[in-house]
This record gives sequence, structure tokens and C-alpha cells, in this order.
Amino acid sequence: MSPVVTRAAAVLAIGTVLALGASARSGAAPAVQPTPVGFLKEVAPLLLKRCAGCHGERANLGGYRLHAFQDLMRKGGGGRPAVTPGKPEASELLRRIETRDPALRMPKQDEPLSVSQTALIRRWILEGARFDGGDPTAPYRAQLGPREHPAAPLSYRAAVPALATAVAPDSGDLAVSGYHEVTVWDAQSGLLKRRIGRLPQRIQSLAFSPDGRTLLVAGGTPGEYGEAALVDWSSGRRTRVLEFGSEILLSAAYSPDGRRVATGGADNTVRVTEVETGKRLWQNRVHADWVTSLGFSADGEFVASAGKDLTVKIYRATDGALFATYLGHNRQIGQFKGQHPVYALRFSPEGRQAYSAGGGRWVQVWNPIKTRDEAGDAGDMEERFAKQGHARYIEHGFKKDVYALAVSRATLFAASSGGEVKQFNLTDLKEVRSFPCEPDWIYSLTLDEPRRRLIAGSYTGLIQVWDVESGKRLSEFSARPGANLAAR
Repeated sequence: MSPVVTRAAAVLAIGTVLALGASARSGAAPAVQPTPVGFLKEVAPLLLKRCAGCHGERANLGGYRLHAFQDLMRKGGGGRPAVTPGKPEASELLRRIETRDPALRMPKQDEPLSVSQTALIRRWILEGARFDGGDPTAPYRAQLGPREHPAAPLSYRAAVPALATAVAPDSGDLAVSGYHEVTVWDAQSGLLKRRIGRLPQRIQSLAFSPDGRTLLVAGGTPGEYGEAALVDWSSGRRTRVLEFGSEILLSAAYSPDGRRVATGGADNTVRVTEVETGKRLWQNRVHADWVTSLGFSADGEFVASAGKDLTVKIYRATDGALFATYLGHNRQIGQFKGQHPVYALRFSPEGRQAYSAGGGRWVQVWNPIKTRDEAGDAGDMEERFAKQGHARYIEHGFKKDVYALAVSRATLFAASSGGEVKQFNLTDLKEVRSFPCEPDWIYSLTLDEPRRRLIAGSYTGLIQVWDVESGKRLSEFSARPGANLAAR
């Protein structure tokens, strides 16, 4: 036991005895007992901040993890119980925190926990090491509840990547992802109109509800927190957090009727949530890597998700059952062979036609029903691989990966990490034009159909706007509050 903690405990005990004695002599009521330590509110955030980097979901140093309560209570690699309820001295976790031996003390090669932090853990163990969460097997981050985010900085010292863009249906105002905020711009003049703050640190996806009244915001902090929230567009107030968890969300989309939202991210999971109630309708974790992009088919029958695992998964939107897997990005035989991650996925605004792209030379055009019909089984694998199948392929000519797609009824737009944007005709799959671009990684592409504009957001926060009919650039500006950069 640490001498410092021992002396502190002794002083506290003496003070308590004196106070009780004084109360008895004066006839006053005895002192109120302190509230028991709350595990999720007080202990879990401390463990996540100071310990989970080496003993968490991704790291298992010493054969020990503590990111979930069930794992915390297991024995470590040395075979000693990490936590013995009611017995701090018999708890290896506390012994490692309090020891002065640099070879044993935790956190290793980092500042020790403060006296108050150590006393908190000791008191929690002494009180019985109670767990006040719902599921002892679930990570703490998934049970801590939605975060209250800090305000965005008044001005940006450096540019923030424009990872997501969306156009307000009525006004045509442009929403752009920022740092703990969404910034709203006049896309024609490049003037900042307003800022919607206290949102996740990094925003990966933006989408307006079909009626234009609500903005869906998805993102988080990589490796730490993920959130999908609804923001009232008129007031800028976050009205409901639909999903939150321990991994950043990379994509979110509304169903065509606006009643459901699909989300996916770095935990390899797709979830569908009811907008009105916030109730999760289903979740499915069949991807072996990040879910990078997703969407609903125009008829609302299917949800599809693209992954870094070289596949696109198709689910029934009603219950999340896996309907089919599109393997066109993982072909090992035939003219269109290649094995590449999928970063962008879009459905046609009518029907069930899907478009997907990422690494490789093609944007691929396919249909969920035909994908299932062609799936077959292991017995006819060789025969199926020898056939081209129903999919069509648009050879885009980019030298680097495709990160963003936008689709209209007759036209597809694609953007690459090489700073190129091109338009293709969906009838003959030929290139219509390329757009004049600044050489920058382009992460987001938004088609503003009513105003016939195409909008791209890039790594340096540069926003570029073009006229779809002529290909002429209408404006270009930095989505960086405080930079005072007007449109060029």
C-alpha cells in the first residue's frame, strides 16, 4: 500500500471519528455517508483514458484487457486476480497502480495515477467492485451514453478536411464537415452563413432528411467514439443521438421514406435505427473490415454496405438478414479481375441499380437480385468464375483510388484521391467530361440536382463547385472559419 494513500486514509478516518463524536455530544444527526463510487461514471472513463491503450480492444499486453467489465475482472497473465471485491490489498490492479517499482508500475512508461485517482479505485474495490452497467461483456464506451461535445474553435489555425458535404434542399445552402461542427456556406459566393457546433470531433457523413428539416450527422473520434445524431436544420440543435459507440462511424444514410437511418463504421457493423423513436431495428456484422459506405435502394427494399474487406454486402432492409454478397471487387479470374477495397457506394435514384468503386480501374454497376441469383455455391465456383456475370464496368482512367460517387438517372460522377473528377454516361458507360480541379484528395461529392451543380470537398478543406451542364467551375473557396477567404 502506498504510504501517501495510507496517511490520507488515516487522516480521513480520524476526522470522521471526531465529527461523529461532536455530533453525539451536540445531539446533531451523524454525517451523511458518501455516495458509492459509480463504475461507469467515474472508474470506467479513468481506465479507458489511462489503461486501455495497452489493455483494450486492440491491445492485449500481458494477456490482459480491461475495456469491458468481464475482462477487467479476469486474472491477468500472472494468474493473480485483477480485482478482488472488498479486498483492495488482494487486487493486482491496485497493486500495480500503487507500487513504486518502475518495472511493475502501471501505466507503464507513463505518469502514475494521481493520489485522488488511486483512492477512487481503492474505494470502488473496497465497496465491493460493483458494476452499474447493463452488459458486463460490452465495451464501456458503448454504455457511457452520448457525449456532450466541446464548442468548435472560433477560427481554424489549419484547414480541416471536408470529409462530408450536403446541400439543403430548399435553400441550396452547403453543409460542410468541420471540427466539432458543421459549417454552412453560400456555395456560389463562398461566404460563411452560420455554424452548427458541439458535434463530434470528426464528421464523416452528412445527409438531409427527405423533407429537408433534419440533418443527419455521423462521425466521432477514431478508435474512441462514434455517433450518429439528428440536427434540427432551422435551429442547429442536436435533437436526438440515434447511435453511439466505441468506434467512429464512417457512413450514414436515410431510407427513402425518411423513417429509418442506416449507419456503419470502423467496428465493421451495419445498424438500422428508427428515426421517430431512436429504437435500433437490427444490426449485422458480416464485414471483416471497416464499413466505408452504405445506402438504401430507391425502393427501400435493400441496404447495401461497402467494405475495406473487398466486398459489398446486401441486406433485407426489414430485418437485416444477409441477402447477397457482391464480389466484383475481389475477382481472381477473368477480364475484370482485381482485389481492391471498396470506398464508395451509391444506388440509382430509381430502381435497384448499384454503383461501387474504390481501388482498381473500374466503377462497377450491378443489381442485388442478379447478384444473389449468380451467387451459386462452392460446387459451381469454377464455372461461375469463368463467366462475366451481369455486372458492367466503367473504366474511369484514374491513377488513384475512387473515394466518392454521385449518381443521377442518366449520369455518374466519380472523384479520386488524385484530385480528379469525371462524369460518365450510364447508357454507353463512356466518359462525358472531366472537371477542372485543384490537385487534392477529394473525399466528398454532392450532386445538387435542382440547381444542376456538382460540389466536391477535399483534404485541405477546399470546396469546388461546377455547373453540371457545361462543366464550368462556378466557385472555389476554403471551408475554414476565420480564414477570410472569399470565392475566387
